[in-house]
Amino acid sequence: MRDATAVVGAALVVLAAVGAVPAAAGAGAPASASDTGAGAASAGALADTHCTYPMTVTDATGTEVRIDEDPDRLAALAPSAAQILWSIGADDETVAIPQDYYVDYLNDTEGKTDVVNDDGSIVTEAVVGAQPDLVLAPNVVPNETVETLRSSGLTVYKFDAASDLEDVAAKIELFGQLTGNYEAAGQTSAEMRGQVQAVRDAVSGEDNPRVFFSLGAGYTAGEDTFVGQIVAAAGGDNVAAGEIDTSNGYGTLSSEVVTQNDPEWIIQNGQFGTVPNTAAFNGTTAVQEGNVVRVNRNFMTQNGPKNVQALKTIAQALHPEAYEAVDFSAVETPQPATCSTPTPTATPTPAPPTDSTPESEGAMDTDGTATATTMDTDGTATPTAESENGAGSPVGTTTSGDGPGFGAATALVALLAGALVARRDR
Repeated sequence: MRDATAVVGAALVVLAAVGAVPAAAGAGAPASASDTGAGAASAGALADTHCTYPMTVTDATGTEVRIDEDPDRLAALAPSAAQILWSIGADDETVAIPQDYYVDYLNDTEGKTDVVNDDGSIVTEAVVGAQPDLVLAPNVVPNETVETLRSSGLTVYKFDAASDLEDVAAKIELFGQLTGNYEAAGQTSAEMRGQVQAVRDAVSGEDNPRVFFSLGAGYTAGEDTFVGQIVAAAGGDNVAAGEIDTSNGYGTLSSEVVTQNDPEWIIQNGQFGTVPNTAAFNGTTAVQEGNVVRVNRNFMTQNGPKNVQALKTIAQALHPEAYEAVDFSAVETPQPATCSTPTPTATPTPAPPTDSTPESEGAMDTDGTATATTMDTDGTATPTAESENGAGSPVGTTTSGDGPGFGAATALVALLAGALVARRDR
Protein backbone atom coordinates (compact mmCIF):
# COMPACT_ATOMS: atom_id res chain seq x y z
CA MET A 1 0.00 0.00 0.00
CA ARG A 2 2.84 2.39 0.84
CA ASP A 3 4.46 1.75 -2.57
CA ALA A 4 1.18 2.33 -4.37
CA THR A 5 0.63 5.59 -2.54
CA ALA A 6 4.14 6.70 -3.40
CA VAL A 7 3.52 6.03 -7.09
CA VAL A 8 0.31 8.05 -7.05
CA GLY A 9 2.04 10.92 -5.30
CA ALA A 10 5.00 10.82 -7.67
CA ALA A 11 2.76 10.80 -10.72
CA LEU A 12 0.69 13.74 -9.58
CA VAL A 13 3.68 15.73 -8.34
CA VAL A 14 5.29 15.22 -11.76
CA LEU A 15 2.28 16.74 -13.48
CA ALA A 16 2.35 19.67 -11.09
CA ALA A 17 6.05 20.22 -11.58
CA VAL A 18 6.01 20.22 -15.37
CA GLY A 19 3.17 22.67 -15.65
CA ALA A 20 0.17 20.40 -16.06
CA VAL A 21 -1.78 20.84 -12.84
CA PRO A 22 -3.44 24.15 -11.93
CA ALA A 23 -2.47 25.68 -8.62
CA ALA A 24 -4.84 27.17 -6.12
CA ALA A 25 -4.89 30.91 -5.95
CA GLY A 26 -2.60 32.11 -3.23
CA ALA A 27 -1.46 28.63 -2.31
CA GLY A 28 1.41 26.36 -3.09
CA ALA A 29 -0.67 23.22 -3.60
CA PRO A 30 -2.26 22.04 -6.84
CA ALA A 31 -5.96 22.79 -7.12
CA SER A 32 -8.93 21.79 -9.16
CA ALA A 33 -10.05 21.90 -12.77
CA SER A 34 -8.23 22.03 -16.04
CA ASP A 35 -7.93 25.46 -17.51
CA THR A 36 -10.30 26.31 -20.27
CA GLY A 37 -9.99 29.98 -19.42
CA ALA A 38 -11.32 32.61 -21.78
CA GLY A 39 -7.84 34.06 -21.84
CA ALA A 40 -6.54 30.94 -23.55
CA ALA A 41 -9.22 31.20 -26.22
CA SER A 42 -8.76 34.92 -26.79
CA ALA A 43 -4.98 34.62 -26.94
CA GLY A 44 -4.94 32.96 -30.31
CA ALA A 45 -5.47 35.44 -33.09
CA LEU A 46 -2.33 37.48 -33.45
CA ALA A 47 -3.78 38.84 -36.66
CA ASP A 48 -6.44 40.57 -34.56
CA THR A 49 -4.00 42.25 -32.25
CA HIS A 50 -0.61 43.89 -32.46
CA CYS A 51 2.84 43.31 -31.12
CA THR A 52 4.17 46.79 -30.65
CA TYR A 53 5.12 48.33 -27.36
CA PRO A 54 3.87 49.57 -25.04
CA MET A 55 1.11 46.97 -24.86
CA THR A 56 -1.43 46.15 -22.17
CA VAL A 57 -2.80 42.62 -21.92
CA THR A 58 -5.08 41.01 -19.34
CA ASP A 59 -3.77 37.82 -17.76
CA ALA A 60 -5.38 34.87 -15.96
CA THR A 61 -5.55 36.77 -12.67
CA GLY A 62 -7.65 39.49 -14.31
CA THR A 63 -4.74 41.92 -14.07
CA GLU A 64 -3.94 44.34 -16.87
CA VAL A 65 -0.24 43.76 -17.47
CA ARG A 66 1.58 46.62 -19.17
CA ILE A 67 4.78 45.83 -21.07
CA ASP A 68 6.51 49.07 -21.96
CA GLU A 69 9.15 47.76 -24.36
CA ASP A 70 10.43 44.59 -25.97
CA PRO A 71 11.72 42.55 -23.02
CA ASP A 72 15.36 41.47 -23.27
CA ARG A 73 15.41 39.31 -20.14
CA LEU A 74 12.77 36.62 -19.66
CA ALA A 75 12.02 34.30 -16.76
CA ALA A 76 10.02 31.07 -17.21
CA LEU A 77 8.51 29.72 -14.01
CA ALA A 78 7.58 26.24 -15.26
CA PRO A 79 8.98 23.76 -17.81
CA SER A 80 6.08 24.33 -20.21
CA ALA A 81 6.98 28.01 -20.49
CA ALA A 82 10.62 27.13 -21.09
CA GLN A 83 9.64 24.69 -23.83
CA ILE A 84 7.67 27.38 -25.67
CA LEU A 85 10.41 30.00 -25.30
CA TRP A 86 12.97 27.59 -26.77
CA SER A 87 10.60 26.73 -29.63
CA ILE A 88 10.23 30.38 -30.68
CA GLY A 89 13.92 31.18 -30.49
CA ALA A 90 13.76 33.11 -27.22
CA ASP A 91 16.24 30.91 -25.36
CA ASP A 92 19.00 33.51 -25.62
CA GLU A 93 16.71 36.06 -23.99
CA THR A 94 15.74 33.69 -21.19
CA VAL A 95 17.72 34.22 -18.00
CA ALA A 96 15.81 32.04 -15.53
CA ILE A 97 14.07 28.65 -15.78
CA PRO A 98 13.42 25.57 -13.64
CA GLN A 99 16.72 23.67 -13.72
CA ASP A 100 15.51 20.08 -13.32
CA TYR A 101 15.06 16.93 -15.36
CA TYR A 102 11.73 18.19 -16.68
CA VAL A 103 13.70 20.43 -19.04
CA ASP A 104 16.65 18.15 -19.72
CA TYR A 105 15.60 17.83 -23.36
CA LEU A 106 16.29 21.54 -23.95
CA ASN A 107 19.67 22.62 -25.27
CA ASP A 108 21.93 25.26 -23.74
CA THR A 109 20.23 25.66 -20.38
CA GLU A 110 23.55 26.08 -18.59
CA GLY A 111 24.00 29.38 -16.84
CA LYS A 112 20.29 30.09 -16.51
CA THR A 113 19.16 30.95 -12.99
CA ASP A 114 17.29 28.08 -11.32
CA VAL A 115 13.93 29.34 -10.07
CA VAL A 116 12.48 26.26 -8.35
CA ASN A 117 13.02 24.15 -5.27
CA ASP A 118 13.16 20.36 -5.44
CA ASP A 119 9.39 20.21 -4.96
CA GLY A 120 8.78 22.57 -7.88
CA SER A 121 7.84 25.58 -5.73
CA ILE A 122 9.13 28.94 -6.93
CA VAL A 123 12.16 30.56 -5.29
CA THR A 124 11.00 34.16 -5.50
CA GLU A 125 14.36 35.53 -4.41
CA ALA A 126 16.03 33.78 -7.34
CA VAL A 127 13.50 35.18 -9.80
CA VAL A 128 13.96 38.71 -8.49
CA GLY A 129 17.74 38.30 -8.49
CA ALA A 130 17.72 37.34 -12.19
CA GLN A 131 16.34 40.83 -12.95
CA PRO A 132 13.95 39.77 -15.72
CA ASP A 133 12.06 42.34 -17.76
CA LEU A 134 9.12 39.93 -18.02
CA VAL A 135 8.16 36.90 -15.94
CA LEU A 136 6.08 34.19 -17.67
CA ALA A 137 4.02 32.24 -15.14
CA PRO A 138 2.04 29.17 -16.30
CA ASN A 139 -1.13 28.28 -14.44
CA VAL A 140 0.65 26.04 -11.93
CA VAL A 141 2.23 29.09 -10.34
CA PRO A 142 0.06 30.17 -7.37
CA ASN A 143 -1.48 33.64 -7.52
CA GLU A 144 0.21 34.39 -4.22
CA THR A 145 3.60 33.88 -5.84
CA VAL A 146 2.61 36.07 -8.76
CA GLU A 147 1.60 38.87 -6.40
CA THR A 148 4.81 38.52 -4.40
CA LEU A 149 6.86 38.95 -7.56
CA ARG A 150 4.77 41.92 -8.63
CA SER A 151 5.22 43.56 -5.25
CA SER A 152 8.97 43.21 -5.85
CA GLY A 153 8.61 45.39 -8.91
CA LEU A 154 8.56 42.67 -11.59
CA THR A 155 6.21 42.52 -14.56
CA VAL A 156 4.47 39.13 -14.42
CA TYR A 157 2.02 37.60 -16.88
CA LYS A 158 0.12 34.53 -15.68
CA PHE A 159 -1.30 32.23 -18.34
CA ASP A 160 -4.54 30.35 -18.57
CA ALA A 161 -4.33 26.61 -19.10
CA ALA A 162 -4.92 24.88 -22.40
CA SER A 163 -7.88 22.56 -22.64
CA ASP A 164 -6.87 21.14 -26.01
CA LEU A 165 -4.18 21.31 -28.68
CA GLU A 166 -5.68 24.36 -30.36
CA ASP A 167 -5.34 26.26 -27.10
CA VAL A 168 -1.66 25.31 -27.03
CA ALA A 169 -1.15 26.73 -30.52
CA ALA A 170 -2.88 29.93 -29.42
CA LYS A 171 -0.70 30.12 -26.33
CA ILE A 172 2.46 29.86 -28.42
CA GLU A 173 1.29 32.91 -30.37
CA LEU A 174 0.62 34.79 -27.17
CA PHE A 175 4.15 34.03 -25.97
CA GLY A 176 5.43 35.52 -29.20
CA GLN A 177 3.31 38.62 -28.79
CA LEU A 178 4.45 39.26 -25.24
CA THR A 179 8.15 38.63 -25.86
CA GLY A 180 8.57 40.30 -29.25
CA ASN A 181 9.09 36.98 -31.07
CA TYR A 182 5.77 36.92 -32.86
CA GLU A 183 7.08 35.91 -36.30
CA ALA A 184 8.81 32.79 -34.98
CA ALA A 185 5.84 32.07 -32.72
CA GLY A 186 3.41 32.36 -35.60
CA GLN A 187 5.49 29.92 -37.64
CA THR A 188 5.83 27.46 -34.75
CA SER A 189 2.11 27.62 -34.05
CA ALA A 190 1.23 27.12 -37.72
CA GLU A 191 3.54 24.12 -38.03
CA MET A 192 1.97 22.60 -34.94
CA ARG A 193 -1.53 23.10 -36.32
CA GLY A 194 -0.54 21.50 -39.61
CA GLN A 195 0.97 18.43 -37.93
CA VAL A 196 -2.00 17.99 -35.60
CA GLN A 197 -4.45 18.23 -38.48
CA ALA A 198 -2.43 15.69 -40.45
CA VAL A 199 -2.78 13.20 -37.58
CA ARG A 200 -6.48 13.91 -37.23
CA ASP A 201 -7.03 13.41 -40.95
CA ALA A 202 -5.01 10.18 -40.96
CA VAL A 203 -7.02 8.52 -38.19
CA SER A 204 -10.43 10.03 -39.01
CA GLY A 205 -11.58 7.02 -41.02
CA GLU A 206 -10.26 4.40 -38.62
CA ASP A 207 -12.08 2.46 -35.92
CA ASN A 208 -11.00 3.87 -32.57
CA PRO A 209 -9.59 1.23 -30.21
CA ARG A 210 -10.47 1.39 -26.51
CA VAL A 211 -7.67 3.09 -24.55
CA PHE A 212 -6.69 3.36 -20.89
CA PHE A 213 -4.23 6.16 -20.12
CA SER A 214 -2.18 5.26 -17.04
CA LEU A 215 -0.85 7.97 -14.74
CA GLY A 216 0.22 5.39 -12.18
CA ALA A 217 -1.43 3.24 -9.48
CA GLY A 218 -4.64 3.01 -11.48
CA TYR A 219 -5.14 6.77 -11.93
CA THR A 220 -6.28 7.91 -15.34
CA ALA A 221 -7.58 10.95 -17.21
CA GLY A 222 -11.14 11.55 -18.28
CA GLU A 223 -12.18 12.71 -21.73
CA ASP A 224 -12.54 16.39 -20.80
CA THR A 225 -8.91 16.84 -19.78
CA PHE A 226 -5.97 17.98 -21.83
CA VAL A 227 -4.57 14.43 -21.74
CA GLY A 228 -7.94 13.05 -22.79
CA GLN A 229 -8.05 15.44 -25.74
CA ILE A 230 -4.68 14.22 -27.00
CA VAL A 231 -5.86 10.60 -26.78
CA ALA A 232 -8.98 11.49 -28.75
CA ALA A 233 -7.00 13.41 -31.39
CA ALA A 234 -4.78 10.35 -31.85
CA GLY A 235 -7.81 8.19 -32.59
CA GLY A 236 -8.35 6.54 -29.23
CA ASP A 237 -11.62 5.82 -27.43
CA ASN A 238 -10.98 6.67 -23.77
CA VAL A 239 -12.47 3.95 -21.54
CA ALA A 240 -12.59 6.47 -18.66
CA ALA A 241 -15.11 8.64 -20.51
CA GLY A 242 -18.06 9.19 -18.21
CA GLU A 243 -16.65 6.81 -15.61
CA ILE A 244 -14.72 9.14 -13.29
CA ASP A 245 -16.85 10.55 -10.51
CA THR A 246 -14.79 13.65 -9.83
CA SER A 247 -15.11 17.26 -10.89
CA ASN A 248 -11.54 17.54 -12.10
CA GLY A 249 -11.41 14.76 -14.67
CA TYR A 250 -8.88 12.49 -12.95
CA GLY A 251 -9.45 9.40 -10.83
CA THR A 252 -9.46 5.61 -10.78
CA LEU A 253 -11.70 3.03 -12.40
CA SER A 254 -13.29 0.13 -10.57
CA SER A 255 -12.38 -3.42 -11.52
CA GLU A 256 -15.89 -3.88 -12.85
CA VAL A 257 -15.54 -0.89 -15.20
CA VAL A 258 -12.13 -2.07 -16.41
CA THR A 259 -13.49 -5.55 -17.13
CA GLN A 260 -16.61 -4.21 -18.81
CA ASN A 261 -14.80 -1.65 -21.00
CA ASP A 262 -11.83 -3.96 -21.72
CA PRO A 263 -9.15 -1.52 -22.97
CA GLU A 264 -7.39 -2.70 -26.11
CA TRP A 265 -4.43 -0.39 -25.50
CA ILE A 266 -2.74 0.99 -22.41
CA ILE A 267 -0.76 4.22 -22.73
CA GLN A 268 1.82 4.79 -20.00
CA ASN A 269 2.78 8.32 -19.00
CA GLY A 270 6.54 7.96 -18.89
CA GLN A 271 8.05 6.00 -16.03
CA PHE A 272 5.15 6.80 -13.72
CA GLY A 273 2.43 5.26 -15.88
CA THR A 274 2.54 1.62 -14.92
CA VAL A 275 0.13 -1.13 -15.89
CA PRO A 276 -1.92 -1.94 -12.78
CA ASN A 277 -1.14 -5.48 -11.65
CA THR A 278 -4.71 -6.55 -10.93
CA ALA A 279 -6.86 -9.41 -12.12
CA ALA A 280 -9.09 -6.96 -14.00
CA PHE A 281 -6.23 -5.38 -15.92
CA ASN A 282 -4.39 -8.66 -16.45
CA GLY A 283 -7.47 -9.96 -18.23
CA THR A 284 -7.76 -7.02 -20.63
CA THR A 285 -7.07 -7.29 -24.34
CA ALA A 286 -4.29 -4.73 -23.93
CA VAL A 287 -2.33 -6.86 -21.46
CA GLN A 288 -3.11 -10.18 -23.12
CA GLU A 289 -1.86 -8.92 -26.51
CA GLY A 290 0.96 -6.76 -25.16
CA ASN A 291 -0.57 -3.56 -26.49
CA VAL A 292 1.22 -1.12 -24.24
CA VAL A 293 2.85 2.12 -25.44
CA ARG A 294 4.88 4.57 -23.38
CA VAL A 295 4.88 8.31 -24.14
CA ASN A 296 7.41 10.91 -23.05
CA ARG A 297 5.86 12.39 -19.91
CA ASN A 298 7.25 15.87 -20.63
CA PHE A 299 5.87 15.94 -24.14
CA MET A 300 2.48 14.64 -22.98
CA THR A 301 1.88 16.92 -20.03
CA GLN A 302 3.81 20.12 -20.74
CA ASN A 303 1.67 22.36 -22.90
CA GLY A 304 3.84 23.22 -25.86
CA PRO A 305 4.73 22.29 -29.44
CA LYS A 306 6.23 18.97 -28.31
CA ASN A 307 2.70 17.79 -27.56
CA VAL A 308 2.72 16.87 -31.25
CA GLN A 309 5.37 14.23 -30.61
CA ALA A 310 3.24 12.60 -27.90
CA LEU A 311 0.24 12.74 -30.24
CA LYS A 312 2.21 11.03 -32.99
CA THR A 313 3.52 8.33 -30.65
CA ILE A 314 -0.01 7.38 -29.66
CA ALA A 315 -1.44 7.60 -33.18
CA GLN A 316 1.36 5.43 -34.58
CA ALA A 317 0.68 2.75 -31.97
CA LEU A 318 -3.10 2.78 -32.38
CA HIS A 319 -3.25 3.17 -36.16
CA PRO A 320 0.11 2.09 -37.63
CA GLU A 321 -0.98 1.72 -41.25
CA ALA A 322 -2.83 5.02 -41.39
CA TYR A 323 0.05 6.76 -39.65
CA GLU A 324 2.72 5.35 -41.96
CA ALA A 325 0.75 6.56 -44.97
CA VAL A 326 1.34 10.18 -43.94
CA ASP A 327 4.40 12.04 -45.19
CA PHE A 328 4.79 14.48 -42.33
CA SER A 329 7.67 16.24 -44.06
CA ALA A 330 5.25 17.31 -46.77
CA VAL A 331 2.37 18.38 -44.55
CA GLU A 332 0.92 21.71 -45.60
CA THR A 333 1.46 24.41 -42.99
CA PRO A 334 -1.39 26.88 -42.51
CA GLN A 335 -0.72 30.56 -43.01
CA PRO A 336 1.16 31.71 -39.90
CA ALA A 337 -0.51 34.27 -37.71
CA THR A 338 0.96 37.73 -37.99
CA CYS A 339 0.72 40.89 -35.95
CA SER A 340 -0.82 44.00 -37.38
CA THR A 341 0.31 47.52 -36.69
CA PRO A 342 -2.38 49.37 -34.76
CA THR A 343 -3.99 52.33 -36.44
CA PRO A 344 -3.12 55.48 -34.49
CA THR A 345 -6.07 56.92 -32.63
CA ALA A 346 -7.11 60.18 -34.21
CA THR A 347 -7.30 63.13 -31.88
CA PRO A 348 -10.69 64.80 -32.35
CA THR A 349 -10.85 68.55 -32.44
CA PRO A 350 -12.43 69.83 -29.25
CA ALA A 351 -15.70 71.59 -29.72
CA PRO A 352 -15.47 75.30 -28.97
CA PRO A 353 -16.75 76.09 -25.49
CA THR A 354 -20.04 77.86 -25.10
CA ASP A 355 -21.68 79.49 -22.16
CA SER A 356 -23.96 76.50 -21.68
CA THR A 357 -21.69 73.66 -22.78
CA PRO A 358 -18.43 72.81 -20.99
CA GLU A 359 -15.40 72.18 -23.17
CA SER A 360 -15.40 68.60 -24.47
CA GLU A 361 -12.26 66.62 -23.85
CA GLY A 362 -13.05 64.12 -26.59
CA ALA A 363 -10.26 61.53 -26.47
CA MET A 364 -7.98 63.91 -24.60
CA ASP A 365 -6.55 63.05 -21.21
CA THR A 366 -6.73 65.61 -18.45
CA ASP A 367 -3.16 66.67 -19.26
CA GLY A 368 -4.20 67.46 -22.81
CA THR A 369 -2.51 64.46 -24.47
CA ALA A 370 -4.30 61.96 -26.66
CA THR A 371 -5.17 58.61 -25.06
CA ALA A 372 -3.23 55.92 -26.90
CA THR A 373 -5.00 52.61 -27.36
CA THR A 374 -3.81 49.09 -27.84
CA MET A 375 -5.72 46.01 -28.83
CA ASP A 376 -6.45 43.22 -26.36
CA THR A 377 -6.04 39.64 -27.53
CA ASP A 378 -9.78 39.52 -28.24
CA GLY A 379 -9.41 42.48 -30.58
CA THR A 380 -11.03 45.10 -28.36
CA ALA A 381 -9.45 48.44 -27.70
CA THR A 382 -7.97 49.00 -24.26
CA PRO A 383 -6.32 52.16 -22.92
CA THR A 384 -2.57 51.89 -22.82
CA ALA A 385 -2.51 52.98 -19.20
CA GLU A 386 -3.74 50.44 -16.67
CA SER A 387 -7.20 50.94 -15.26
CA GLU A 388 -8.80 49.28 -12.27
CA ASN A 389 -11.71 47.91 -14.24
CA GLY A 390 -10.22 47.29 -17.66
CA ALA A 391 -11.84 44.73 -19.92
CA GLY A 392 -10.36 41.29 -19.59
CA SER A 393 -11.09 37.62 -19.59
CA PRO A 394 -13.11 36.57 -16.55
CA VAL A 395 -10.90 34.23 -14.56
CA GLY A 396 -11.72 32.38 -11.37
CA THR A 397 -9.41 32.63 -8.42
CA THR A 398 -8.83 28.91 -8.11
CA THR A 399 -8.49 27.83 -11.72
CA SER A 400 -6.32 29.00 -14.54
CA GLY A 401 -3.43 27.62 -16.33
CA ASP A 402 -1.60 25.27 -18.46
CA GLY A 403 -3.23 21.84 -18.68
CA PRO A 404 -5.04 19.05 -16.86
CA GLY A 405 -5.83 19.42 -13.20
CA PHE A 406 -6.69 17.46 -10.09
CA GLY A 407 -9.21 18.17 -7.38
CA ALA A 408 -8.32 19.27 -3.90
CA ALA A 409 -8.62 15.75 -2.50
CA THR A 410 -6.39 14.30 -5.17
CA ALA A 411 -3.92 17.15 -4.73
CA LEU A 412 -3.76 16.37 -1.03
CA VAL A 413 -3.03 12.73 -1.80
CA ALA A 414 -0.32 13.87 -4.18
CA LEU A 415 1.30 16.13 -1.65
CA LEU A 416 1.22 13.57 1.15
CA ALA A 417 2.42 10.77 -1.08
CA GLY A 418 5.08 13.00 -2.57
CA ALA A 419 6.32 13.68 0.97
CA LEU A 420 6.56 9.94 1.55
CA VAL A 421 8.57 9.59 -1.62
CA ALA A 422 10.92 12.38 -0.54
CA ARG A 423 11.31 10.85 2.90
CA ARG A 424 12.02 7.43 1.49
CA ASP A 425 14.66 8.85 -0.87
CA ARG A 426 16.59 10.69 1.84
